[in-house]
Amino acid sequence: MLTAVFQEKVLSTIHYSREELISLRKKSLPFRCPHCLSPLNLRIGKQKVPHFAHHPQSHCKIGKQHESPRHLLSKQLLYDRLKLHFKEVKVEHYIKNLQQIADVYVKTESKKIAVEIQCSSIPISDIFSRTQGYQREEITPLWILTQPVKKKGNLHLPSFQQAFIRYSPQLHYFLLHFSPEERRFQLFTHLIPVSASAFISAAPVRIPIEEFTLPLSIPHPTVNRPHLLKNWNQFRMKWIYNKLHYGNAKDDLFLREVYREGDTFLYLPLFVGIPVLPHGLQFKNHSVEWQYYIWKDCMKKELFFSEERVVEVIKKRIDRGYLEFRSLPLVGVGGLLEEIVKSYLTLLEDMKVVRTLENGDLQLSEPWMCPDNFPGFERHQHDFFPKWKHILKKV
Repeated sequence: MLTAVFQEKVLSTIHYSREELISLRKKSLPFRCPHCLSPLNLRIGKQKVPHFAHHPQSHCKIGKQHESPRHLLSKQLLYDRLKLHFKEVKVEHYIKNLQQIADVYVKTESKKIAVEIQCSSIPISDIFSRTQGYQREEITPLWILTQPVKKKGNLHLPSFQQAFIRYSPQLHYFLLHFSPEERRFQLFTHLIPVSASAFISAAPVRIPIEEFTLPLSIPHPTVNRPHLLKNWNQFRMKWIYNKLHYGNAKDDLFLREVYREGDTFLYLPLFVGIPVLPHGLQFKNHSVEWQYYIWKDCMKKELFFSEERVVEVIKKRIDRGYLEFRSLPLVGVGGLLEEIVKSYLTLLEDMKVVRTLENGDLQLSEPWMCPDNFPGFERHQHDFFPKWKHILKKV
């Protein structure tokens, strides 16, 4: 904690130098928790930001939240930065109606903002519930991820870090990450999933803490989207090979469906598994999976079909547990399934895989069966990739 009650006033360590805090501590007057009023220890080390800590036997809920040096430093840096721009900025602000503490609280002329700094993993359901609670109180939550992110080629994000993904029409799906040690934010934009936890992204944009503002001012990076997608098929084939080598048809619902249908997994049509921008990211399943179900349940079996029919097929697969959406509490999902389906079918029409009839229904342009040998699949590749290059030119 950075705040305590001292001599009937709320005191914050970020307003004092180490020497001043040492002098206050020498007075032997009690520091008390603003929430439970139990005694606190003032800790002034050389490594951590000076802070208060409950005694080990304390039962205070706040005291049980052991803060890392990274969390303490993040609060101090963001408070110092925001205090330069706004009159009313508080650190560790208690919101009574929610019984919740905002790491940094800002009140501007038009809105109230609660900055939530997350250094350790918590249940994603907590992010949902806290976000909804803030919104009920007409407070805008700003969640900031400070956990180290793994960027080696692709961006690798476990489910908890994916919960911090946001969306904007300019940046598509993006992740804002703060590194207090480096005093800067990193912005990963135009995220495209290549597996359940790996993403292609544009080159990260670095934003020094000295340029951080509220509302969040995010630069619009120039993105070469065809360049991002140039290795799409390699990632697709890598996912398929991993499925073949490590999947178990007894336990894997998807593999079981492919084998039961009699399709050759290695030679599925290349239009099954194409990236659908931007909202295809909403599916936790790989694009091969959800697009295969459209192919199997609809295109192969029905002479004519509609967008509504494809949406119905996907919803049934979701209800039966074959497909699921990612948990993205900071992104709205209303109406996105329809938009994803529409975008996918538009791609198929542009590649002349399907065609629209006069009555608005869709139909396969020509029958297609999975080849049972590589030469047959090579012919499919030869026909497909010129059409795909044409699509990339329009992205």
